[in-house]
Amino acid sequence: DEKFATRYVKSGETAGEYRARDIMHAIAEAAWESGDPGMQYDTTINKWHTSSNTGRITASNPCSEYMSLDNSSCNLSSINLLKYLNSDGTFNVRDFIHTVDVMILAQEISVDSASYPTEKIAKTSRAFRQLGLGYANLGALFMACGIAYDSDEARHTAAGITALMTGEAYRYSAEIAKKLGPYEGYAVNKELLANDTA
Repeated sequence: DEKFATRYVKSGETAGEYRARDIMHAIAEAAWESGDPGMQYDTTINKWHTSSNTGRITASNPCSEYMSLDNSSCNLSSINLLKYLNSDGTFNVRDFIHTVDVMILAQEISVDSASYPTEKIAKTSRAFRQLGLGYANLGALFMACGIAYDSDEARHTAAGITALMTGEAYRYSAEIAKKLGPYEGYAVNKELLANDTA
């Protein structure tokens, strides 16, 4: 029941005081009604930040799948998992891996050819070349395979697909870096990328 002070960003002056319990209740009520707001924990976010030698993470996009430096962007793309379901119910790993490679290459190329709303965003985006690859239709894949969404089999399947996609994206990105060199912001943050913060 302690009071929590909200503060103006620029001046740091107290804007108002609220009971922490009341704030949490309002957040929970709004999330129940609309799915928003989500909660983010600044300390954890910045502990896992792989470019913190360049700057802190102070915000995210509305869905929070992208958190990074101010004035940056990330090319987001999704792979339709249903396209890799074979007629016998198996997952076409070979074609999925090929698609991950093609998507990473296409996203990498698009960093330089994309238009950005400001020169600062363009500069930071090109210096850090952040790519966001994900997938769509996981639930539909489970339905097509007769897998219950809230089951160990579903969790294991999702974990396997995610690990495969992530590992292959990292591998192929490293191949691109071998040919073209690392991104501009790599050197100053290199040791952070090897830091196991989980």
